[in-house]
Amino acid sequence: MKLRTAILVLVCLVSAWYNAICFSDAGSIGLKHGLSSDFYILWSASKAIMQGVNPYGPEVTEQNQIVYFGATAKALGSKTEWRFPYPIYATFPLFPLAFLDFRTANEIVFWLFAALTALSVGWLRGKWDRTTVLYCALAFSTYPVIYALQGRQPTVLFFGLAIGAYALLRSGRLVWAGALAALSAGKPHVALAVLLPMLIWTLSRWHERKRFAISSAAFLLGLFITATIASPGWIPEWFATIPHYAQYVRGPLLTLFFGDKIGLAISVLVFLSLIAILWLHRESDLLFQMSGSVTILSLIIPYEPYNLIVLLIPAVWIEDNARRIAETGAVNQIALAAVRIALILSWVINIVGALLWHASPMGRSIAWTLSGAMILPLLGCVVAMMLVQLFFPILGTLA
Repeated sequence: MKLRTAILVLVCLVSAWYNAICFSDAGSIGLKHGLSSDFYILWSASKAIMQGVNPYGPEVTEQNQIVYFGATAKALGSKTEWRFPYPIYATFPLFPLAFLDFRTANEIVFWLFAALTALSVGWLRGKWDRTTVLYCALAFSTYPVIYALQGRQPTVLFFGLAIGAYALLRSGRLVWAGALAALSAGKPHVALAVLLPMLIWTLSRWHERKRFAISSAAFLLGLFITATIASPGWIPEWFATIPHYAQYVRGPLLTLFFGDKIGLAISVLVFLSLIAILWLHRESDLLFQMSGSVTILSLIIPYEPYNLIVLLIPAVWIEDNARRIAETGAVNQIALAAVRIALILSWVINIVGALLWHASPMGRSIAWTLSGAMILPLLGCVVAMMLVQLFFPILGTLA
């Protein structure tokens, strides 16, 4: 790595985190008024299970509201109930932290999630070299990763487990890959984007790869059984929380743009088309298939900055194949240039935002507005790149 590159990466990293800390101090993560840690809801559910209390019940729900908002939703006149929104088995990977006080557990989770993010980059590349270190530093300079780490968002955990499953698949450890895949389903809509191409990859050569599908199903069944023993009757209670969860998260982009009915119809069509396209590319590189899957499904899952951490997959694939992309025609060159410009602008915005926080009241207002401003343009550029590769192979697919 050249010294100039190292200095630029360090500037991006420092300015991005300084900007994020200022943003957090000014209005709290995600404009929340109380606790900024999304891990609390997992921790409190784990404590409830340990004490034999229903984590979906009103007692735990009201405690969550008091911790996050300083009062119950009823007292505030709010419809946001802040129920525990995950399946019971989502608590299992970090269940031992329930034996610690929350402050200690919360600090451990920050460093655990940070390590898992760095490991995910290395697992995606399949090697640890200077380029991987560079990618890690740049990843830690991006808004979705910073937002997720500051908020201790469980998406990082389940995304990391899914990437760990991919790394084990690539090394031929199909049974253990199935175990991690099952655990990653603790946040189903995030795990689905990664696991769907893995399933299609398995079906394409069933006799060689069936151990992955069988072990995934077996471990998932084991999780359901264990969860039922720990909290009987949890499945209908979990389903009952889903409508409430939708009250305090943004809807999918397709729904936000086209409305509920049309957006839902388009989402179903996009999902079915993705399955068909992945099947057509079933002999392609699995990382390529995962890149296409998470990119397209980012339009369907709830649009929250932390969920866009899944874009690490196509970002790594695109950059590792940048030279070959540039050699496969003008359309690919334009798409590659657009992705790189969007990435560079996102880092420039971080630097500008960091400089503006203490400039003036107007500067702070501009810095606030700039925070996260490049997420949609970046997502759009990555979607365009992967659509070219998935749907128009005649233009030079690198699968």
